[in-house]
Amino acid sequence: MSTHQLDVPELHLRLDIKRRADGLTWRQVAAQLDLSASTLSRLADGRRPDADALVTLLVWLDLDDAASFVIKPKDQP
Repeated sequence: MSTHQLDVPELHLRLDIKRRADGLTWRQVAAQLDLSASTLSRLADGRRPDADALVTLLVWLDLDDAASFVIKPKDQP
């Protein structure tokens, strides 16, 4: 059993703050990150993203530093 869980509402709030600061729509965020718009919609509904989508979102929020040793760009081996 896991000892921690993802705070989906907090993640969505932080994404929304950055999205607004960057002047983007949710669809533009999805396109920029190469994620489906439904991934972001599911977050808004409080549902968890898959692991790769979560990593992408953390990188976009610049929250990936502490976990950078397990994160790599998709096109790298």
